[in-house]
Amino acid sequence: MAYGHPLAATTKWWDTLITAVPEDLRREDGQRTFGLFELAVRPAWRRRHIATRLHTALTVAVANERIMLNSRPEATAAQAAYRAWGYRYAGTNIPWNGAAPHHILVLDLPT
Repeated sequence: MAYGHPLAATTKWWDTLITAVPEDLRREDGQRTFGLFELAVRPAWRRRHIATRLHTALTVAVANERIMLNSRPEATAAQAAYRAWGYRYAGTNIPWNGAAPHHILVLDLPT
């Protein structure tokens, strides 16, 4: 399963950063960035390219400039997949009080 939604112009997502990023990266207008909040495949179904197909379907379905997601640094398989799909590291955040640090990854979509 995969789900998310466009980030609002007033999103607080970027306010959780613990590393500085350029102001242009933080700019949101309600349509610029699709926040990918969950991409998951049941363990028994992993390693069958299901996540890749889900991600591809999502990227062609959204009309945003980019996709952004959070990923735990120690989730090495997920991090490798995201990088293979073209995501780049944009910073580190703590998405909620008490959470472990997460990497913010951004994928620019073709126009």
